[in-house]
Amino acid sequence: MDDEREESDGVDRSESRQPPVADDPDLPADVEVALVQLVESARVAVREGRTDEALAAVGTAETVAANKLPEGDRRERLLHGCGRVADLADADPAVASEYLDAMRRRLP
Repeated sequence: MDDEREESDGVDRSESRQPPVADDPDLPADVEVALVQLVESARVAVREGRTDEALAAVGTAETVAANKLPEGDRRERLLHGCGRVADLADADPAVASEYLDAMRRRLP
């Protein structure tokens, strides 16, 4: 199987991947680390049914992305993901988890 195929549905998403945040020389390392930790924390929390913790982490990630990421596609996608997770965490945690997976792939 092709190394680029990571999804269980077999769809090759390699061309739709965004470059990692680390490739952006204007992004401080502490912002990168904070976003990775927040998204990862939210992923674990939503999967374990700790919605309040997931929403708190996503809210903080949204603030960091809005204030610290440069304008562009990555920033807009992360902000969109934060909004969708906030909307879906209670009603459809499986879909919220997928959004968090996609957000994580946009980070190193």
